[in-house]
Amino acid sequence: MDFIQRLDPSKLVLTETVLSFALSLFTAPPYNLPIFLFGLYLQESTEAIRSQQAFTYFLGASVLFDVVWMARHEQSVIVKLFTIILMVLKASSPASVPVHMLERGLGTHLFRYGRCCPRVAWSFRWL
Repeated sequence: MDFIQRLDPSKLVLTETVLSFALSLFTAPPYNLPIFLFGLYLQESTEAIRSQQAFTYFLGASVLFDVVWMARHEQSVIVKLFTIILMVLKASSPASVPVHMLERGLGTHLFRYGRCCPRVAWSFRWL
């Protein structure tokens, strides 16, 4: 887990975007490139917390979609290898995005019910 926390999400998303763009020339899942372009756009926006949540959930779901897509479609060995590499990168992205959001100071609203970081249920009021 320490390795995943040290990953830079912006470089990770850029790598995934380039890889999915290169794979779009071949028989590859068509939904990967739009998801990663959305992620590139979100890297520039510092206040898009809900969109970061959506991007994280899309990545997690697309790993499952990739497994189904690869089972249903024929790919060459090289393309299948790069698709698997992309799946591994996608699996590590949802773990690195919340850590990056916490470093930016936006992580308090990333997950509901304070699972990511505890919320204070009380406050002192000085009269």
